[in-house]
Amino acid sequence: KAIRSALAAVMQQDIVKARGHIVPSNYPFILTSDIENVNLTKKAVEILGKLNLTNELTRAAQKSVRAGKGKLRGRKYQRKTGPLLVVSKDCSLEKSACNIPGIDVVQINNINAELLAPGTHLGRLTLFTQAAIEKLGKEKLFL
Repeated sequence: KAIRSALAAVMQQDIVKARGHIVPSNYPFILTSDIENVNLTKKAVEILGKLNLTNELTRAAQKSVRAGKGKLRGRKYQRKTGPLLVVSKDCSLEKSACNIPGIDVVQINNINAELLAPGTHLGRLTLFTQAAIEKLGKEKLFL
């Protein structure tokens, strides 16, 4: 139930904006499956920039000093959560986008409520590939 609620929330632009993401005007949209073959971090950043996510990437790249005693306990910096990219299978995008701060890449069958709603706050900016949507419907995941 939690995954279904989180999946429904990521498709609504007003909920995603209320969470603090900088959302393009044409959100939500589905990416072509060709993006799964991107094997360089530079190309991944370039593609995300063409999708008008440059402001979101700079928001996620900033880190701030945590308030409280967490600083003393090894958790000095905190960082905003950026976009989540959902792919259909193990692909080169998982490796190339792992060095972009705030971005997570996950396969559709490994998705969970913590990735879709970090810190229990619904509405993470999520981008699905066409193949991931087809796999979601074909295998009837999360029903």
